[in-house]
Parts: sequence; structure tokens; C-alpha cells
Amino acid sequence: MNTVPLPRLLTWMQPYDFRHKLGVCDRIFGQSIAGKGICWVRTAAGISWKLDLANPTHRWIVYGKYEGSPFLNWAKDYLRPDAVVVDSGANIGQMLLYLAQWVPDGKLLAFEPGTEQADWLEECLKIHSDLPVEVIRLGLGAVTKTGRLNGDGPSFVHGAWSQVSETQGEPISIVRLTDELAARSIERVSLWKLDVEGYEIPALDGAEDILRDQRCDALYVELAGENGARVRDYLGKFGYRCHSFDRRGHVVRAYDLPPHTNGLFLPE
Repeated sequence: MNTVPLPRLLTWMQPYDFRHKLGVCDRIFGQSIAGKGICWVRTAAGISWKLDLANPTHRWIVYGKYEGSPFLNWAKDYLRPDAVVVDSGANIGQMLLYLAQWVPDGKLLAFEPGTEQADWLEECLKIHSDLPVEVIRLGLGAVTKTGRLNGDGPSFVHGAWSQVSETQGEPISIVRLTDELAARSIERVSLWKLDVEGYEIPALDGAEDILRDQRCDALYVELAGENGARVRDYLGKFGYRCHSFDRRGHVVRAYDLPPHTNGLFLPE
């Protein structure tokens, strides 16, 4: 596996965090590296991964921490080496690249029902067999059933937008997180990253007993649009309160959030 060379300035910038880094880097480097297309490249996470550099969301993985640095900086300090992490909506491993490196004695369960995304992820993990990741080609929901995964999102973010559907898309199997953890004799989850494009409430329903007992220590959940309010209300019933990050990266209680953001939920 050979990695493509990157501009020297970009490799120097990769370890550093600063505001609007992903956008700034894409303005500087996007055009010059997009022509490399699908290739293996050294990411800002410090390891090589297969990416499509014609895709701007894949280029973000080269520039810096996907979706910004505050959450990942917090997670690095928070996670113990033996922690159990659930990454639902793992996609091609945008967040897993970091999280899995921080739990070398633990486990990361990567739920990804999309065939293209899971194939891509497994190809990369073959190169990094030391990462403690189990790829689970299933979706999470309230009950065990079959469904469909509609991936008809915009072409420039292929592999980064897929929604569970009753009628459209490739057939998938949906399971409850409670059952999957029990099958692996896992009693407690340190962190659950939940980003399933609007299917968050059914996924949470499938882990109700875990949430009721607060056996999930932290959740990082997409809160897009009206669904975000429903997620906050749902987790609030079990004593989880929504937090965000201030400009210095400190965790603060979140009372008002932008319409499209993620929330860190911690038990009260």
C-alpha cells in the first residue's frame, strides 16, 4: 500500500487545530489534491486511509479532525484505554480513525449497514489490523426487522448521507443495540456516537434499558432540525443533559443550539 504525496505545507498543518481549518485548507489545497482521486493517503489522524480526494468530505479527513476538533479533543482525554465505544453510522471511518486509536485495550463496535461504506471501511481496517474495531453490517433501531437504506444524497458527499427507509434503497437488517451488547457480554458503554440521519430515536429506543440504568457514560448525537429537539427530550427522560463546547473547547451545558449541530449528552 503506497500513499500519495501531499503538499509539504499541508503535512505541516495537519497536527494543528484552528478555527475554520477544514474550509481554509480546502481553499488552499482542495484543487491541487482533488485530481488524485481515490488513493491511499496519510490522514490528520496520523494513519493512512483510502479516500476519494475528489470528494470534499473525504478531503476534510486529510486536513484535520472531521466535523471539528472540540469533541475529538474531549474524547481523547475522556476515553480510557480499555473503553467500549459504539460508532453507529460509522461510514468509512471518519471518526473511528481517532476513537479506535484511543482505546487500544478496549473495543469499538462500528455499525454500518451500507454495503459500499462497510466494504470501504473493512478494506482500510485490513491495513490497520491493530485497531480494536469490529465492523457490524447492521443498522440500529427499536426492534429487530428488515429495512432499506436510501443513499440518494448529493453526489459530492457519496458515502456520507444514507437514511433508513421503508421502501427505497438496498435491503438491510436492523437490530437493537441492547441485544448486540448482550451477545458480546458488554455491560457498559463509555461512548456512543450516534449519527444515523434522522433515525436516532428508533436507535435510542433499542437501547432503552441501557439508558434507563445510565450504563452509557456519554453520547454524541446528531441534532439536525426538529429531530434534534426530539432527541433532547428523549434522553432527558433518562437524566441525560445536552452539552456543547465553547470556543476554548470546554464542555458547557447547551440550552440553545444551532439548527444543525451535534450534542454531547452526559448523565446528570
